Amino acid sequence: METIDQLIDQTCKRLASKAALREKQDGAWVETSYEQLAQQAEGIGAGLSATGFEPGTSAAILASPSSCWVSAYLGILKAGGVVVPIDRELKTTEIRHVLTDCQARVLFTEPAFNEPLEELLPALSDLEHIIYLRADRRQSKIESDRLEIQEDLDTLVRTLSELARRYEIDEKDTEKLQELLRKIEEDLPDAEQTGRQRRGRKKALLPRIGKSDRDLSSKAIALTEFMHDDFRTESLRKADDPAMILYTSGTTGRSKGAILSHANVTSNIQAAKSIFALNEDMRTLSFLPINHVYELVCGILLPLSVGGTVSFAESLKELGRNLAEVKPTFLLGVPAVFEKLHARILKAINEKSVSRMLFRFSPTRSIVVKKVRRLLGDGTIFVSGGAALDPDTAAGMAQLGVDIYQGYGITETSPIVAAERPGRQKLGTVGLPLPGVDVRIDSPNKDGVGEIWVKGPNVMQGYYNNHRATREVLTDGWYHTGDLGSLDEEGYLSIRGRVKNLIVTPNGKNVYPEEVENELTKSPFIAEAMVYGHKISPSAEDVHAIIVPDQENLDAHAHETDSFPLDEKDVEAIIREEVVKACRRLADFKRVRKFTLREEELPKTTTRKIKRFAVEAEIPARTAGAVTRDRSRSG
Repeated sequence: METIDQLIDQTCKRLASKAALREKQDGAWVETSYEQLAQQAEGIGAGLSATGFEPGTSAAILASPSSCWVSAYLGILKAGGVVVPIDRELKTTEIRHVLTDCQARVLFTEPAFNEPLEELLPALSDLEHIIYLRADRRQSKIESDRLEIQEDLDTLVRTLSELARRYEIDEKDTEKLQELLRKIEEDLPDAEQTGRQRRGRKKALLPRIGKSDRDLSSKAIALTEFMHDDFRTESLRKADDPAMILYTSGTTGRSKGAILSHANVTSNIQAAKSIFALNEDMRTLSFLPINHVYELVCGILLPLSVGGTVSFAESLKELGRNLAEVKPTFLLGVPAVFEKLHARILKAINEKSVSRMLFRFSPTRSIVVKKVRRLLGDGTIFVSGGAALDPDTAAGMAQLGVDIYQGYGITETSPIVAAERPGRQKLGTVGLPLPGVDVRIDSPNKDGVGEIWVKGPNVMQGYYNNHRATREVLTDGWYHTGDLGSLDEEGYLSIRGRVKNLIVTPNGKNVYPEEVENELTKSPFIAEAMVYGHKISPSAEDVHAIIVPDQENLDAHAHETDSFPLDEKDVEAIIREEVVKACRRLADFKRVRKFTLREEELPKTTTRKIKRFAVEAEIPARTAGAVTRDRSRSG
């Protein structure tokens, strides 16, 4: 089996002139061809080798999504390194944990992170080199001007040499001019290296961060200075060697580094490629965090492996405009994105009486559906992952002529375990396991629900520097996901929730908090909800909830009903009514018995999952079961 860089190299050779990556610069799309991507990755890999960087060594990336980010990722792999992508949303202490735990020797970053890095440098004893992937605008202008001057000087020298040869001018007559040109060139900062990849450069020329000198400004260097042209063509790693260490954002405490091998990732790419029949016509728009395995593998490496084109969205705010510009054929998203998209489409339909009437009746609904499909991209493959997609949203989008294929995966499985695919969809499930991936339900209850275990070529090697945690989740190659689920008679996988979140009621019934939360948040007046088990005996719990009201919708409702402003009792009464409505859609034993209102947003991981451990730590301090407004701050 191939390594990740070998897999992408094949595409770079086959489709050298085709656009691999696109990003907006000064309002215009700028392309990086597959040939340019290969050259940049090779230059970075050679630059790493010139520092004495050895195969198996960790190099981290802390930067915004860009073509340079991808080049650095592939360059690290070409040098035989292990890539450690770091979440840009992490706090300073969390960044320190990742960099120290993985023992990163090199960090690719950007000036936006100078402040936390200045603070952290004294504690990062393993870090030797910091490379800026792209400088700020001022620095870019300086680089551009310097390159332009250098090119003009080179042209002037060649012209003078030609004139001296043509008119047989004696060398002593040009000495003063030559001396002046040398002086100008020497005065250019780093003129010798800037814009030129120098063969045979000695690693002593690269700033090295010593133990006694941790000054960032004098040690960080630009990518153009770091790159080298003396690259190796042979692969320095085998398929079973580690390729990445991905730190989980963690809903239960400090993050752990999952070690994924080249084979883990390439096996997942090949399986995904086969079930969706992807080819070089693939166009994607990348807007999810690139450091997360879902976006990195499925949104970047997968399309690059088939010769597709990846465009980086400017921002979430510009997502709608970028979608219209790119017209992706394949789009990854998370449930929140598709839920908002569904709501906006329905709102647009209902705002116009004609479209509302057309959509209401089956014979004329297709007229509206065709327009929706045309706007979103006819034939586009939409894939939802990262969390469970509400079946109502999936059904609603299907009614609009948009199929959303739901998948299930986790960092430790590289990431896909199961996915729906064309012709193989079943509402309420996450599809069938990928080819070559085995799924079993451990210790199922009478309803067939138990912990999901996974085995296959995509399962991680373990947690870096944490043998105890590895032993807890790996048994004879089976990975214990910590998720509850069931398999039906056709092999379709359904997800119920997390093992640690399961609530057991006094009558022995199992309640999955995620299912109750899903019903609660369908209310326009409930922004967020976290359902948990309130202990009433050593073996039984009542269903309680912490609810964050949607203040904007509450205020709008108050104005419409001439009841503005609402006081605390008014809000509690409205929420209580919404909770009762939601629970009518659930079995009685799943009903929320008591709830607490909270003003602040619930604390979350960078993947927007609620940090239950952080919220639950506050619960004992509350008045148990009281319907009171919580004024505590999250975080």
